[in-house]
Amino acid sequence: MLAGLLALAGPWGSAARAQDSSWKHPRFPPVVDTPFKKVPRPIIGALRQPLHELPQNDNFELVGYHPLPNPGDTIARGRNGPTGISGDCLYVGSRIGRRPGTGPLFGTPPLPPEVLIVDISNPRRPRPVGALPTILNATSRELRTIPDAHALIVMNFRETGEDSGAVNNYQVYDITDCRRPVLRQTISLGIDRPHEFFLWRDPREPARFLLYSSIHLGDVREPSLRVFELMAPPDGPISPEPVATFTLTPAVPRVQPVQPFEWRDDHFVFDTEKPAVQRNNVHSMSVSQDGTRVYVANIHGGYYVLDSSRLANREPCIRDTVTVDETSNTDPNLCLRKLNPDPDARVDFTPPYAWTEHSVYPVPGRPYLVISGERNGTETCPWSWGHILDISNERRPQVVSRYMLPENLEPNCVPGGPGDPSLQREFSPHQQLVFPNLFFVSWYSAGLRVWDIANPVLPMEVGVYVPKPASRVVERFRDSPDVWMWPHPILYNGLIYITDENSGLYVLRYKGPRAHELPRRGLFVSNTNYLAPPPLPPRTSQEPVAPEPADDTP
Repeated sequence: MLAGLLALAGPWGSAARAQDSSWKHPRFPPVVDTPFKKVPRPIIGALRQPLHELPQNDNFELVGYHPLPNPGDTIARGRNGPTGISGDCLYVGSRIGRRPGTGPLFGTPPLPPEVLIVDISNPRRPRPVGALPTILNATSRELRTIPDAHALIVMNFRETGEDSGAVNNYQVYDITDCRRPVLRQTISLGIDRPHEFFLWRDPREPARFLLYSSIHLGDVREPSLRVFELMAPPDGPISPEPVATFTLTPAVPRVQPVQPFEWRDDHFVFDTEKPAVQRNNVHSMSVSQDGTRVYVANIHGGYYVLDSSRLANREPCIRDTVTVDETSNTDPNLCLRKLNPDPDARVDFTPPYAWTEHSVYPVPGRPYLVISGERNGTETCPWSWGHILDISNERRPQVVSRYMLPENLEPNCVPGGPGDPSLQREFSPHQQLVFPNLFFVSWYSAGLRVWDIANPVLPMEVGVYVPKPASRVVERFRDSPDVWMWPHPILYNGLIYITDENSGLYVLRYKGPRAHELPRRGLFVSNTNYLAPPPLPPRTSQEPVAPEPADDTP
């Protein structure tokens, strides 16, 4: 199918370039493009319009906007991070460990970074009403809210300085007054840096939460998947140590050598240095609504499925899973058990592709996963794209389709093409918001994209929103003037909330195909299981069951 689309698209030659009479704003036309200029677009989405022609809009209404300045300022601060919503408050974290515009590069002492607090009671006029200072030298890289429990969880990890529990941790806040968070508890990770987390709520015991955390960056120590239990946050007890852990090591070493010929040459056109190793620690994960399955993305180790039934159901289980060989995951008493016990049974793209395996989310009520890679940098064309996996057989997931953009096609990685590093852009999908037939995805310089997956074999792009960047920003990501949409999209009371790392907050209404299928009320994010149905009847016993630690001997 993809080959057929490329044949229809055909090459763009010098004639196309000659038609561009603008010397001031060169177009950087593609060598290969999608032949579908209007939605829906199968498999290959829309080419990003040139910077000076933005905004680019298919099937969205811009409802509200705010540049999100530092407290007391009026200019967009930049370096915006994760978002979360509780009541009328939207929280926006920071991707750096200081307030943007402070520190040695700006000739001032560094000030602590802040989670901005934005009043969204009127979505057409969002306005900052406060700021929560977080930890100096640590980035508040992820956050989640539990609105009915009035709780906010902020994940921090070291950006500069020494690793310690003071900078690598989860902070749990009371947001009874959503404008004035109060720190209640901290989960310390010591010298280990967390990277992403999934917050699972027990549908049979709504006060119980499992926080699944990956360990990534720096000198990673396995296990790189760790689970903590929280009871009635923000003030209830939290397990000081993980209640479950998982690692593929030593059967799959955390670091493995890679020969240069194993990588595709056309993935190293501008940045020509091919990695000598691949890393196999966990990057991120998601959890099924009932908690009995964990879907894992390993950096270069691919995707696989864990059975977490005993952990979800509070049954006694062996805490630590260490994968020594094909027998290690056959014990049914493990808290986390790889469904296919063969350590090498994984959906693995890298190498030959040069990205990292980044995101994995189940499609609600259907036997599919939406996955995508990430490859950071402005010199790393063709970056990465996504796939749909069929998990009808959870032991052997199968690729059924891919979704991508013209910028992700290798022929476009040429000087003067859309992958030219001089444009200071990146085209990696990042975070998804998944519904049964639609998903939204932040795609860095490609903005926000929407895909119809009613037919998962033929994903159709049905929505595009790429904003015009703010002209004045205190501190830009990579010093780039372009678009950088990074966080999870959030659907709240029928509207999409998403931030651009440089330019601020956008409130959007999706108006394209299947818009009527989106919930009109409530909060929907894909890094929790809050899309779950109403809680099931409580268990007969509410007594906690302590997991059994594994024997340290292999």
